Amino acid sequence: SPVQFTDSALLNLLPLVRENKMPEPFVRVGMRGGACGGTFVLGFDSKTDHDEAYLIDEIPVLIDKRELLFVLGTVISFEPQANGFYLHKP
Repeated sequence: SPVQFTDSALLNLLPLVRENKMPEPFVRVGMRGGACGGTFVLGFDSKTDHDEAYLIDEIPVLIDKRELLFVLGTVISFEPQANGFYLHKP
């Protein structure tokens, strides 16, 4: 898999995917602003011609083909004390 979800991320993300009202609720993992000064992106989106689709731990994931090298190896976790998802490359 190009990205990995921690157990805490799965516990908090799977219900959101199941409750999403989009016809195909994909979770987009990507970058904004470039690799050196960019930030990771995580959110629901629809598939485009530029995307690769993956099923990772029951999560339908989209990654733009042009961003794949930048997000490869990313670990997605959920931090309960901050009530949010974090993306980082170990």
